[in-house]
Amino acid sequence: MAAKHALKIGARTIPMVAAHEKIPLDLVAEFKPLQDWAKKLRQEEETYASKSASGKPGEGAPVRVNKVEVKNVDYFGKRIGFVNLSVDAEIVETGQKAPGYIFMVPAGMLDGSGDFAGKCAEEIEEECGITMDHESLVDMTQLAYGDKWDGMYPSVGGCDEYLRLFACCKDMSWDELQALEGRLGGLQEHGESITLSLVELKDAYKKIPDAKFLSCLGLYYSLKADGKLPF
Repeated sequence: MAAKHALKIGARTIPMVAAHEKIPLDLVAEFKPLQDWAKKLRQEEETYASKSASGKPGEGAPVRVNKVEVKNVDYFGKRIGFVNLSVDAEIVETGQKAPGYIFMVPAGMLDGSGDFAGKCAEEIEEECGITMDHESLVDMTQLAYGDKWDGMYPSVGGCDEYLRLFACCKDMSWDELQALEGRLGGLQEHGESITLSLVELKDAYKKIPDAKFLSCLGLYYSLKADGKLPF
């Protein structure tokens, strides 16, 4: 029999069940990204309730969540990395089941520190051999969206993962740049093997078919055009 737990959504309690007995629902319930998702759901329901006649939690919301099933849990070492959820929800107006409510909630790679710029500077040094003061890194997502959104969502509707996109500017001599070409980077103990290649910014989109980079590039040029970047 599947294990059962409960997920608190404001004044409501939603049943949370596990697809199999190996899923630790007590740990999943404490998983911060899942708590953040529940908090956003509560805020949405409260917003709709404030506009409804009764003011009851969830009243007036277009979609009502009735149950959450944890399909699978992936780990980063000993800590939870991804939680795969199937959400039993219905469209309030029609009573029909809402389709496609299966998504993943990721932990992210910050180990709970929340220091996006510091982690970004650390990765630049590990992978590129370039030392950056984290205060010189510009959070482009903050410039673009402020506090309206947590960051850039690469898979809206499928995963709650979001990315913070940074830009930086560093003066380097030609000899320093040439020394970087072909450099091997990354942490070998983590299985990383990265070869650094120098590419002119104007040609980078032709060389790098990576969604994260292309998002960075688009946001960089847009902010640059609006005069919001300090360099």
